[in-house]
Amino acid sequence: MKKIFFFIAVLLLAACAAVWVFGAPEGIEPIEPMEGRDYACASLTYDEGLRLLSGTQTIIAANRSDEMLEEIVLRLPMNALDGASCSISGVHVNGMRRDFLQDQDDETILTIQCGWQPEECIEISFSLMVKHPAQEGTSVVTLPYLAMRENGAWRTDAYDGLAGMGYAHAFDACVIVDGVCAASLRGARDMSFALPGGAVRGAEVSGVHIRALAGNAGTAGALIRSAKAAIQSLNEAGIAYPYDVLTVADGQTRRADGEACSGLIVLSADADGETLLRRMTRLIAQQTFGVFVESDPWNSPWLSESLASAAEMLAYEKRKGTAAYEARLYEEMEIASRVTRPHGVNIGAGTAHFGGDAEMTQVLRDAGGAMLLGLREAMGGEAFVTALSLYAEDCGGGVAVQADFERALKTASGADWSGYLADGLSY
Repeated sequence: MKKIFFFIAVLLLAACAAVWVFGAPEGIEPIEPMEGRDYACASLTYDEGLRLLSGTQTIIAANRSDEMLEEIVLRLPMNALDGASCSISGVHVNGMRRDFLQDQDDETILTIQCGWQPEECIEISFSLMVKHPAQEGTSVVTLPYLAMRENGAWRTDAYDGLAGMGYAHAFDACVIVDGVCAASLRGARDMSFALPGGAVRGAEVSGVHIRALAGNAGTAGALIRSAKAAIQSLNEAGIAYPYDVLTVADGQTRRADGEACSGLIVLSADADGETLLRRMTRLIAQQTFGVFVESDPWNSPWLSESLASAAEMLAYEKRKGTAAYEARLYEEMEIASRVTRPHGVNIGAGTAHFGGDAEMTQVLRDAGGAMLLGLREAMGGEAFVTALSLYAEDCGGGVAVQADFERALKTASGADWSGYLADGLSY
């Protein structure tokens, strides 16, 4: 009998350890495939000492074009990061082994040789090993996903850290690590999840389940409070969070203010409370205008970045009042519009024109946000928020372009604002 109790105790401790390591809070359940929706799932084991995840991944997707495809292209973002890697083996399509080739010039691109009929739904499965970089605190892992297919061709643009981790058609994603759900999201654009380095905390606000991952309980608590306040203030401003689950993690990213992935935000919690809240709010807004609504991150980053900045300012006004909003708008944001920049660096520029994160942040976050808030003053605050809501509602789950945003502005206000945008984006 003692042996039985000892065995049960060991199992309970192991279960608790798994939840502690991977932070699967109650209420986060693995999602199953749904008919008519693309789906990706992975079952992995983790070796913390080697920083290595290994296991299997399956992608179920339909060819929604009207053409026969001769190949399938996957993106492997981890191969673009220093100290990280992703290798694939044993590729099968509908149970049949298939040849594949990794691009020698860009290891983030992998091509599978396989015919794919229009409207045909296929299952791609493979084994994979993923190594994440060595760093303190939270590590983020992004698994392979289908590349974007546009205008009759696969998008194989070179990886760009300023463009973010993912550009893909919406799919449902589920990741299991050591038997625990690490990610579960409908409408993902990338397959990212976080490996926490210590404490895990959970909360719920406005129907959104939030979990925070950090090195200690105090930092995790600060992230939870910031995420709750951000979602609440965005809701009050008329911008609802589009997902049921949000994970926020303390960690360093390629972008100084943090990074927004599908259902996941990573940012440094080493900031005062107000700065952390502003960054958190902007990243949550970016999940609406850069993940839920997808847009070309290489050529039209303003559709994600500038809209998120404008939304963050609307939420700031709800928290702090009109006087504080106007002071920040004129003292912090509009000044960026008066900075002399090299030729080609404007609000409507693609990522290739920016010299780095600081310049892109100044132009898209500050000058771009100020441009959109000027539009708000011209068309009226209620109409502007209505336009943002229409844009998210009409384009959610799809891929938007500038014309979609212009159409939302016209529907909300009854006026054509394409000329205003053309002038602002070229400045």
